[in-house]
Amino acid sequence: MFLAKFQQVTSDKFTADKNDNMPYIGEVIAGKATGTIYNGTMFVREGLETNKLYLCDNHIDEEYPDNVQTRIISAVSLLEVKELRDQLGSARLEVSSPE
Repeated sequence: MFLAKFQQVTSDKFTADKNDNMPYIGEVIAGKATGTIYNGTMFVREGLETNKLYLCDNHIDEEYPDNVQTRIISAVSLLEVKELRDQLGSARLEVSSPE
């Protein structure tokens, strides 16, 4: 698990989804992540906010085994940040490159 805050990407290296929403990318604040990209339509639909801290994890969807998925579990209050940082450790983004 990891803590992250998200911003919508503006780079032309990314493409909008079928609803014309650009993805969001997370900045890892604590814990280990293997990916931080989140679908733009889902971000908007779920009422998530940029620059707000979220507890997240990564998983592999069986339908897309080569794609690490990011799951946002819950919003994190400022009162919870120190305890979660202590539990999760320093921020680490460990993305493997395609073979």
